[in-house]
Amino acid sequence: MSNSLVTVGIPTYNRPEKLARALDLICCQSHGNLQILVSDNASEDPRVAEVVQDRMRSDPRVSYHRHETNLGPLANFRSLIDEVAGEFFLWAADDDRWEPFFIARCVNELERDPSLALCQMEGQYEVTDGLFEFFAEGEAFYDFSSASAYERVQHLIRNNFDKLFYGVYRAKFLKYGGRSVLDWIGPTFNEIPLLILLAAQGNIRVLPTVGMYKIAAKSVCEQARWEQIGGRYPVPAKWGDYFRSFRPLHKYHSGVISEVSATIDDVIPDRIQAQALRRLVAFRIRCHELYFVLRWKPRRRGAP
Repeated sequence: MSNSLVTVGIPTYNRPEKLARALDLICCQSHGNLQILVSDNASEDPRVAEVVQDRMRSDPRVSYHRHETNLGPLANFRSLIDEVAGEFFLWAADDDRWEPFFIARCVNELERDPSLALCQMEGQYEVTDGLFEFFAEGEAFYDFSSASAYERVQHLIRNNFDKLFYGVYRAKFLKYGGRSVLDWIGPTFNEIPLLILLAAQGNIRVLPTVGMYKIAAKSVCEQARWEQIGGRYPVPAKWGDYFRSFRPLHKYHSGVISEVSATIDDVIPDRIQAQALRRLVAFRIRCHELYFVLRWKPRRRGAP
C-alpha cells in the first residue's frame, strides 16, 4: 500500500454537523498519510471551530485556518492550494461522504499510471430519504488514455461531468503557468476550464466502483441523470418560470463558452487545433442549452 502524503483540503462555512461527519470519514480513510486542512470561510457559528479543535486534539493530522472575513467560496477553495505539502491533493466538500478506500484506490491508480493528472471514482447522489438510484457518469474515462493534449482536451469537452472536480489530483498540476488552476474559473463558476487545464497536462481516470456520495436535491439528481441518459426533461416547471428562464440560461451558457474558449487558447498552442476545440465547445454548449429549452435530448445509445 502506498505511503505517499495526500493533502486533503476541506473548505467549510457554517455547517458544523456535516463538517464533523466529513472529518470523521476523512480521518478514517485506509490511506493514513494525510495532511488534513480545514479552511473556515469566517463562519458565524462557533461550533465550526469547536468541531475542528476537537478533532485536532485526537488527530494531529488535522489543522485549522479561519479567515477573518468571508472570501466567497471560490477564494476559500483557492486558499488551500498554497498550503499543499503532499504529492496528491483532494478537495473534500464538507457535506460529501467517502468510502474508507476512496483515497487509497485513487492514489494507487495515480502511482500505477504516471500519465494521470487526476483520478476519481464513480459517485452516487444522496437525497434526504436515502441514496438516489445510481447511474454511471464516468464511463468515458474508465479506459481512455492519450499522449496528445489536443485529444485529451477534446475528450474532456465531450465527456465532462462535475464530480471530476472532487477527485484526487497530482498536486504539481494544481498550478498552471505559475497560477492556481482556479484562477481560470470565471463568473459562471463552471468547472470545465479547470478540468481542461488538467487534461492539457495529463490523463483523467475514473474508477468504476462507487467511492463517494454527494448530497443534492432530488431535482438536481434527476437533471444530472437526464444529462447522462437523455429523454424527456424530468423536472416540472410552470410556464411563466419556463419562459423567464430563457434569457439567464442563454447568458450563462454564453459565459461558459467565453471562459472555456479563453482557457483553450492558453493551453493549446496550435491555432488550428485551438480553433477546432473552440468550435466544439460552442456547438456542444449551444446544443446543451437547446435541450434545456426543448426539455428533451436524444437518449444515449444503450440507456435504460
